[in-house]
Amino acid sequence: MSDSEDGEGRADDEATSGLEKDEDGPRTSRVRVGGMDIVVLSVPLPELQYPEGTSAAEQQIIDLVLQGLTVKEIAEQRGVSLRTVTTQLGAIFRKAGVNSQAELISMMTDGAPSRR
Repeated sequence: MSDSEDGEGRADDEATSGLEKDEDGPRTSRVRVGGMDIVVLSVPLPELQYPEGTSAAEQQIIDLVLQGLTVKEIAEQRGVSLRTVTTQLGAIFRKAGVNSQAELISMMTDGAPSRR
């Protein structure tokens, strides 16, 4: 019996045993959950480049839009009115050179440089 097996022939619960590790690229790890081996793929995401001139509050709204929240959910989470969020979204759209949340998401996730 090898060191990686217990008396029942199961692999130890070592998270990354024998799997690729790369600090700059995708990584895989293995975990045992409920007696099943699960392989997890971790992919580093590029750092977001917010549109030039956006405030901290506007950047927070961008983050929430990227998480898929609606304007109503953003307002509730931030404790502000719908009007405040829509006004801030309008400012974000102008600074980013887009006309919708879909365009904003596309711009932010495609890694396109921010527009003025």
